Amino acid sequence: MVKVAYWDTEKSGPVPSVLGQIQGTPTIKLVRPKRKAKTNKQKDVIDYNMERKASDLETFALDLMPNFVERVNGEEDFEKFQKKARKYGLPMMLFFSEDRRIMNEIKFLSTEFRRRVLVAQIPFTKKENRPVFLKYGVRGQALLVVPPIDSEDGDSNQQSNEVVFDGKWNLHR
Repeated sequence: MVKVAYWDTEKSGPVPSVLGQIQGTPTIKLVRPKRKAKTNKQKDVIDYNMERKASDLETFALDLMPNFVERVNGEEDFEKFQKKARKYGLPMMLFFSEDRRIMNEIKFLSTEFRRRVLVAQIPFTKKENRPVFLKYGVRGQALLVVPPIDSEDGDSNQQSNEVVFDGKWNLHR
């Protein structure tokens, strides 16, 4: 989910400009695409300032992992999300969750398939989302649904063509 790279400042030549200045070694930095950028070439570079423990490194990497998941809070938000998907001709990936936290696996999917699929989280904790849950037959459990791309004629045979994953998640929080 998080790609790790190594740069040897003594053998590999000058440091790439995206990393900024390195004052001492070892230096740990996180490089991630900017959320509002038009291309993935624009990056945020964040310095690691915690203890050198595996648990702290994991927390740093996973908490700062790029996230392009759109939150849906009610039918109006869901309609905007569908309209955006139709406008750009992108398939939708709907993650129905039991709580409001975004799982790291969903963050990864949203980053890996950015600009190829739109990912939305629809939390069950919001009463406004109940009609969306009912539309897709979700009954409160965590579920990943990939509905077919809407056709212009409004095909209502949508549920028979959607892809659903309701297996167990290996959570990394």
